[in-house]
Parts: sequence; C-alpha cells; structure tokens
Amino acid sequence: MLGELLKDFGAKRAEHTRRSKLYDEESVSVSLQASREADGWAVQRTNKGSVRMRRSRHFDEILENRFWNILYRFGYSELNKGRPFYVTIGKGENNIEQQVDVFAKDDETIVIAKCMSRKSPTKVSLLEELNEFAGQMKPLADTIRKHYGAEFKPKIIWCFVTENIRWSNDDVRRAKEYNINIIQGLELIYFEEFSKKLGPAARYQFHAEYLEAQKVPALAGRKVPAIKTKLGGKTAYLFSALAKDVLRIAFVNHRDLRDPSGAPSYQRIMKPSRLKEIGRFLDEGKFFPNTVLLNFHRKPNFEQQAKDDVSAVAFGNLILPDRYKSCWIIDGQHRLYGTTYTKAEYDSPLFFIGFDSVSTSEEANIFVEINSKQATVPPTLLSALEGEVKWDSPEPKERLSAISSRAVDLLNTKGGSPLEGKVVSPGITAGTSQPLNLRSIQDRINQSGLVGVVNPKTGEILPGPCWGNSSEGSLQRLVTLLELHFEEVQLANAERWEMGKAGLLCTNFGVGSHIRLVSELINYATNKGGISAYEQDPHDLYNLIKPELAPVLSFVKQASSAEFENKFKVIFGSSGFHHYFYGLVDLVVGAAPDFAPEGYRDFKRLSSDEVTDLADRQVKWIQKVVPAYILQNLRIQFGDDYFDRAVPKEIQKVCQAKRIDDEDGEKLPVETYLDWIQLQKIIVQKEVRDTVKEVLSIQLQNEGGGKHFYSGWFDSINRIRRIAAHPNGRSYKDDDLQVISLVVEHLVNSLPSDNMEGEFAPPMT
Repeated sequence: MLGELLKDFGAKRAEHTRRSKLYDEESVSVSLQASREADGWAVQRTNKGSVRMRRSRHFDEILENRFWNILYRFGYSELNKGRPFYVTIGKGENNIEQQVDVFAKDDETIVIAKCMSRKSPTKVSLLEELNEFAGQMKPLADTIRKHYGAEFKPKIIWCFVTENIRWSNDDVRRAKEYNINIIQGLELIYFEEFSKKLGPAARYQFHAEYLEAQKVPALAGRKVPAIKTKLGGKTAYLFSALAKDVLRIAFVNHRDLRDPSGAPSYQRIMKPSRLKEIGRFLDEGKFFPNTVLLNFHRKPNFEQQAKDDVSAVAFGNLILPDRYKSCWIIDGQHRLYGTTYTKAEYDSPLFFIGFDSVSTSEEANIFVEINSKQATVPPTLLSALEGEVKWDSPEPKERLSAISSRAVDLLNTKGGSPLEGKVVSPGITAGTSQPLNLRSIQDRINQSGLVGVVNPKTGEILPGPCWGNSSEGSLQRLVTLLELHFEEVQLANAERWEMGKAGLLCTNFGVGSHIRLVSELINYATNKGGISAYEQDPHDLYNLIKPELAPVLSFVKQASSAEFENKFKVIFGSSGFHHYFYGLVDLVVGAAPDFAPEGYRDFKRLSSDEVTDLADRQVKWIQKVVPAYILQNLRIQFGDDYFDRAVPKEIQKVCQAKRIDDEDGEKLPVETYLDWIQLQKIIVQKEVRDTVKEVLSIQLQNEGGGKHFYSGWFDSINRIRRIAAHPNGRSYKDDDLQVISLVVEHLVNSLPSDNMEGEFAPPMT
C-alpha cells in the first residue's frame, strides 16, 4: 500500500504552493498565544479575537520541500501528499509502515528519495543511513509493482538528497555500490534552477543524469534514414529524427552540472524566453533548415544500403542508441528543447549531425569554435572554456590558465571541499550561498604563481610550489594545497564563512587574498630554508607555513564583527585585493617580522584626493565600456540595422533630432547620440535583456532579490557621474564608492577580455 498520492493538477499545485513557503502559519485564539510563542511561533498580526502566527520550518522539512517542488516542476504525474508519507512493505502480519520523504511517478520512472539536512556544513558518517536505505529498496520496489500492476515496469531512481552534509569518500563509494544517487549542493541548485526555467522539459536531463546507460524500451530498434560521412576527419552521420526520440537519450553537458573528474563541460543553461519563441515559431508551421549538432557517446549501428565511391558517402539507416545519456548535444539545445513548447506534440522531424564518439574535449572545442562570436553565449562561460579546451596547450600561459580554471571547478564541485558550491556558474542566478566568481578566483591563482609563471625571456614555465611536471599533476597539488588552507579557515569560523559576502571572509577579495598569502608564505619559508618548493609534498608545504598562519586563523576565529569589518571591509573595490591582502600581512608580521611581500612596505591607504581621482577615472571607464559593449551586442544580434530594429521609436526620434541640430561637418553616426539612460531603456527590453544579462544585470547591495534583470545601477551611475563631471563643491560618499566598486568588479569579471583591451582597459590603481 502506498500513502495518499496527488494526481489532480489543482491538488498538486496547492501542495506546491504550501511547500514553497519557508514557514508555517495559523490563526489561533488569543488565549493560545503564549503557549504557541513558547513553541517558537511569532505573531504576524492581531485580529479581533485571534492572532495570526508564523513559525519557521525545520531545515529538514525545507530540504524535502525543495526536492518535492523540483519533481513537481518536472511534471511528474503523481506525487506524495504531505509529510510524513508512508509505504507499507513486507507481507502479511510482518508488514511495516516505512517512511518515504519524497515519492514521484511518471510513465517511465519512479523517484524515491531520503532527505537529510544540517543547519551548517557538517561532516557526518552516513553508513547506518545508507545501509538502512539499501535494505528498504527491494521491499519498496515490490510494493510499487504490486500497487501499479505487473505491466508497469518503471526505472526506479533512488536518491539520497542532502544539504550541508559533507560526504566522506567511503560513503560516496558505498552509495554507488548500492545504486543510490547522491543529490547535494550544486546538483540541488542546478535542478532547482533548471526546473524553474524549463518546467517538464527539464525531466529529460534528470533522467539522463540518473539513469545513464540504462535501456529506454520505447527506443529499442528505432531506425532513422541517414548518411554516413567524414567531417574534419571524424565519422559523422546526417540524419532526420523526431525530437521526442532524441530527447529521450539526450544529455546537455551543462557547466553547472559538473563532472567531478574535471572533464570539460561547456554548455550554458537554456533560456525559457527563447524556448517559448521557438515553440511559437514552430506552431506557425515554420521550420529550422539548420542541423542540431550532437555526439554519440555510445556507438550507433549503421545499416549501409548504398555508397557513392567518389565521395565515400554511404546511405542507409541509423539505429539510434536505446540508452539514457548516450547522445550529447553540442549545439542546438534550444532548437531541440523548443519542440517541447509547442501547443500540440511536435511530430515533424528535425535534422541532426551526429559525431561518432569524439572526446568530450573535442566537443568543447567544437562548441567554442561555433559560439565564440555569438552574443547569446555568456562571456564568462567562454572565458572559462578557453582555459579548459587548452588543457596541455603548448602555450605556457594558456596551460597555466587551464590548470587554474579546472582547479576552481574541482574545488567548487568536490564533495566536502570548503569551497563546494561557493562559485556561481554562468546561467545560474547567484544566491547568498554562492559569493565567488570563477574568473576572479582563477585570476588570483594565476597571479599568485602557485602553479608557475612564464619566464618573459625564454617563454618557459618557471615552476611554482604546486608544479607537478604535468597539467594533471599540477592540478592535484594545487587543489590539495588550497583545500588544506581553506579547511583551516572554515574551521576557524564556520559561521562567518557561511555568511558569504556579509561575512567578509568567503568573498572574492577574501579568498583571492588568502590564495596570494599562501603563495607568499611558501616563497618566504622555502627561500629562508633553501628548499625547492615544487619538490615537496603539499601537506609538508602547508605544515611549513602553519606557524606564520596562526595569527591569521586566530583573528578569523576570535575577532568580533566590528573588528573584522574594520580590518577587512573594502569600501573602494578597485584596490580591494591590496587592502585585504595587506590586512592579512599585518597579522602575519607579528609572528614573522621579516615577512614583507612586494609592495607591503610602500603600501598606504589611499588619500582622499587619490580616491577621488581613481573614482573619476573608473566612472568615465564605465560610461565608455558599457555603451561599446551594448552596441556591439546589438549589432551581433540584430545586424547592421540594429538601430532601427532594437531601439524604441521615441528614442530614435530624439537621437535623430540631436543629429539634425549638428552642423553638416560635425554629424556623427546616429547611435553615438544615445545617452546613458536611453541605453538602459534599450537593454531592459524583453528581446534584448537575456543576451546582455550575464554582463549588465548587476544587483546593488540595497536591492531585494527575485528580479529577472537588475538595471537600477544605471540610475546610480547616472547620479554619480555628475560628481565627476562637476567636481567643484561635490565629493563621493562611501555609498557612491561602494556602487562604483561593485559595478567595476562585476564588469571586470564578466566582460569578454576583448572588450577590456587598449583604450577600454579598466583603471584599477
């Protein structure tokens, strides 16, 4: 027997609404108010004869509700009602009621999940829970078969969903042996975001991830007409097939669902607005003449019927692989998934080109070659991929950058890492739990020289402390060293670490400055002792600098919020890394008076005049680089006539009037007459904003969450720029400097590198 299941859409929607709240609410009589308050309830409002009260839900319940809501958005036809939900297992008098945290069913699968959460990150042994869950799997499966009948043969996805639990390697291995899927941290954030953006279509990706290599009975023996040929020396098939068939076996290698082994992942999350547009496009009877590009990770069978001897092209039938996650989409994910947004089931075939088992690195290279000039691809994604696809590059600088990029990804995805889930990925909306930017941390690793530096004379790599004679060896040494340090930092003050930006510790400035500190201390200690750093084990290197780090960790542990803020709160972010790093050095010199990294003795707080000068230059840079980026993207998206197609008519008229007023010899291209606020109005348009969101959606500190696009910073910069333009009697306030700092830091970390060269180079000092 199964507990009560929700099948009706209205009932499921009501349950979804209830589970989406982080608190319980109820109205009680005034006489019960005191007893409720003793149980943790708080008064929201007082009514005549009653009070409305609210109590925060326990973190275990919040986690269950998050995962339940993900499955609801996936479109599962049946879901458990309420909590606790019970399933009767066993036979006769020996049967028992077994609690199941989350239960869901569709036409092909059953999802059964156990959820566990902690208030803060905690290392927990899950041996007992895993053994117990594994022991329940067969009895639960038997009950499900009995309930739904022998003809229903679902794939059962067994899930262990956790939040703030650090998995040990032994527990991860044990879960794999039991065929239990671990969903935690990044996976939870990814599927939450993905389900919100795609709805039921996101279920294909969920099936691909957790049913990999299992058979899809509906596709057994499915043949499609095809041509076999060679593209770039690689075997490829041109074929036509129904989108719904390919979706069953498809997988999109999103960068947000990271392979822990460090294999390149390259796609960005799909945009729902674009999917809806494609759905409407197809509903109008239109079609796509271009192909969807994919790679078969499971070799397909080809039945040759004819061959052209001149071109070596073969004709015949392609037998599609009948396994989940056997077909990886390289380019065209929006076109493929857009077919799920039509009013009726889309039954017209699409055209595909499928490579025969090229490597994942080659997939990423193909993706970059296709998309490097597309404005729709987030520049931060291409920036990160530039490092990944150049793994083992003969160019030393590219090779070092690749190692740094992959190290950040591994630290972000490795279970138990203090940096797990702390780095926001392109396409994912950053939350308070993801305060770090990939490019910023990658740059700090490169600048620290931990892996190595390029000799300007010979062009060769000069080994740093983490150099390991190969890219893979260097990666492992770097990850080990940084894990050792940030575990100590996290342990010193876990609460402050988890506060993210508000804690001033796990921030781009904080983490980046700690990375440099570790590098500088290793150089200090090894030079003093005449030791070759890269020949030492990372654990030995870290033990070597522990005495000098002790004052830093002590301060992190013991300092009050006011003391920590006074030392590390950076008002003007352009010099933030200098301020933060030298603040750390101040703590170290007490234990090592002769420790003096380059620039430390000459460093001083910026004077008022210097602050003003730098702020002036940065405001002018913002006003220069942002319009150039906007116009470049409009030209890419709409073509050379972008001004007529993308600029609102009333703005066009104003610009044309300004141009008419100029003398004939002084007339400029009409787009140069766009002012700052007009540019803001252009980018917030629905058809424009998604293409520039990665770079130009910047949330200010005083703005609430939940917006699709943050453009209020345009108004702030518009006000602040008047200070630079009319300096007499006016000066920057701390709030102004914080806005400039935030905007500059975001743009530097988000703009494509090509947009920050030459005259567009950002003034940082």
